[in-house]
Amino acid sequence: MEELRSTEALDREILEDARKKADRILKTADQTARSIGQQWQEKLKTDLAVLEQTYRQRTEKTEHEIMAHLPLDKHRLRSERAERVLQEAASAFCASLPRDRILAVLQQELMNKVAAASETTGFLETETVLSVSVKGLLKAEADTLLSTVFKKIERIYDSDCTWSDKAVYPELICETRSLRLVVSFKAVVDQLLLDKRSELAVALLGKGVIND
Repeated sequence: MEELRSTEALDREILEDARKKADRILKTADQTARSIGQQWQEKLKTDLAVLEQTYRQRTEKTEHEIMAHLPLDKHRLRSERAERVLQEAASAFCASLPRDRILAVLQQELMNKVAAASETTGFLETETVLSVSVKGLLKAEADTLLSTVFKKIERIYDSDCTWSDKAVYPELICETRSLRLVVSFKAVVDQLLLDKRSELAVALLGKGVIND
């Protein structure tokens, strides 16, 4: 009987010791879990702060780039609009010109180029045959223009001539053995636009187009 009580007492001691050890293990595990959870929360908070800072920096950079480009984009768009309006206005103006006005401009341009060539190369004194390509003129119109300037030079029209009185921008190309003269109504208009661009832009779009 005494041995039985001793065995029961030993069992109780073993169970009590096991319970205490289990309590210590569970308590340690709980503390570890709490510590890990706290560390994770702190790390998450740090990571979120870093992400927020990165996002803010990128946003500020993007906004800065956008704001930096806005004046350039505004100027580019204004310039493109000004160019488009000028070209449209020039085309409309040229289309409204009477034919004799266009021919007069071509004749004056041809005379100016021939005079410049003669002054530097003696063009009119040395040439006897002139090859001519015509675009956007009637043959009678071309004959009149050329006979006014080249009184003593034989004219030979190329086979690629396009005879018409409907073209808004007619053109003459005169060639000799040593010289080539291109007389284009479009080139005259483009040069006028270039020389008077500021004045025309202000007249069409206002002074702001220059101040951009």
